[in-house]
Amino acid sequence: MIDLETGVQPVATTTVTARARAVVPGVLSGLLMLVVALTDATRPGLSWDEVTSAEVSQRTFGEIWTLVHHVDAVFAAYYWFLHAWTGVFGDSMLSLRLPSILAMAGAAGLAAELGRRLFSPLIGLVTGLILVMIPNTSRYAAEARPYAFVCFLSVLALLILVTLVARRERAPLWLWAGYSVTLLLLGGFHLVSLTTLAAHAVVVGVAAWRRHDWRLVRTWLIAVVVAVLPLLPLARFGTQQDETQLHWVKPITIDLVRAMPADIAGSSRLVWLLIGLAVLAAWRPGRRIAPIAVLALGPFTVVALVSALASPMWVARYMLVVLTPLALLAAVALVADTPEPRAWRDLLGGRFFRIGAVLLLLAFVALPGQQDVRKPAAKNGPDYRGLAKVVGQYEQPGDVIVYPPKNRAMRAGMDYYLNRLPSRPADVLFKTPAAQTGLLIADEYTDDAARVAGAPEVWLILADQRPDPLGARPGLRELLTTQYTEAGRWHKKHGTAVLYRRKG
Repeated sequence: MIDLETGVQPVATTTVTARARAVVPGVLSGLLMLVVALTDATRPGLSWDEVTSAEVSQRTFGEIWTLVHHVDAVFAAYYWFLHAWTGVFGDSMLSLRLPSILAMAGAAGLAAELGRRLFSPLIGLVTGLILVMIPNTSRYAAEARPYAFVCFLSVLALLILVTLVARRERAPLWLWAGYSVTLLLLGGFHLVSLTTLAAHAVVVGVAAWRRHDWRLVRTWLIAVVVAVLPLLPLARFGTQQDETQLHWVKPITIDLVRAMPADIAGSSRLVWLLIGLAVLAAWRPGRRIAPIAVLALGPFTVVALVSALASPMWVARYMLVVLTPLALLAAVALVADTPEPRAWRDLLGGRFFRIGAVLLLLAFVALPGQQDVRKPAAKNGPDYRGLAKVVGQYEQPGDVIVYPPKNRAMRAGMDYYLNRLPSRPADVLFKTPAAQTGLLIADEYTDDAARVAGAPEVWLILADQRPDPLGARPGLRELLTTQYTEAGRWHKKHGTAVLYRRKG
């Protein structure tokens, strides 16, 4: 356990048991998270954001740099990483999601290690187990987006800082450099995650005040500036992209604030049980709880203020970093003053039964949420895989396919799955790839009817379920109503496939 007041870490015994207690929480939590995250990891189809990740990963480094000048600047580092990853391992669903799975497993392991260092091995282990139970750790582990990386890097950064603060002598430069690089990657994968620096400031401030050594604050500020400076261009691009990046985000309201904890965790019942436990942890010594409490509340506060005063950005997945401190505070309250087991027989004591019973209750409450995030259509957006399956089943030679205009994800999602079929309809309106436009939307030809006319069958794919499908493509209405007849209509989650067959 590291004392943030004195910065002293007690000398551990060299017995095998002591070494095991030091290693088991992180290793067990990480492995368990890996197993849980891999379970049915490819059962849900790709989300509308994931198909964007898949499409952008196939662009060159230069094309990605052009893209982030216009949109998605906050995901630049992740897109470059995924480009390199898929270049080696391919772009199958498992390959796209595996980096996030590994990152979330690392996050669970590091969270357990953080709990061990700040409090005790038992608290560290319980922290890791609670994180594994939370449904959205599994959901965003199996998601080809940067959020699992943000969870991993946020814990890693705090863990490195705690290690730096614990050193009474001057810390080596390489360790401070490692801290700066971790912050740089954290902000590069998602700029909003830098709100966690509020907790870092508390850690450093408490240590400096207790020791009357303000050099620590100066060194920390230098490390932060070194990390943040390279991110300023991305931050500038990001602030210029509010209208395209966050136009869909609703203004913050009391109802949205109230719903946010459940949206972050993926289970309303579980998250309020954890919040209840976390409140009990507030009765522990403040100097040890304060950084973790700030890590939980800081992102909420900053994002809420920005959403209320500037631009709405109140999005649950942007604040997944609060799950680790929430789990840690709940573990502190649950374990309370339970002594560390010195032998296996100690686990038979009443206090350990209590801890086990509460963990079983939490797991039982979390189970429905864990099942929900693994459903085939659990992800955001249309069921591209289901729609592509319908097209593959009924498609005939010479068929053409048409998408809604200016829909960033529909063409990318359908292309991902259709390209894995033996044949596919021709995308006759496709003109310029999105990679060459510097955006997420491809350019299309404007003479819709002329390019579709003559095809034996026309597939119209919509990103909604409307009574009048041709309302999405009014330029095709006269052609498809006079020369074609509707031969089939299939509804999938948030999507529709309509087949028009030429008359005669």
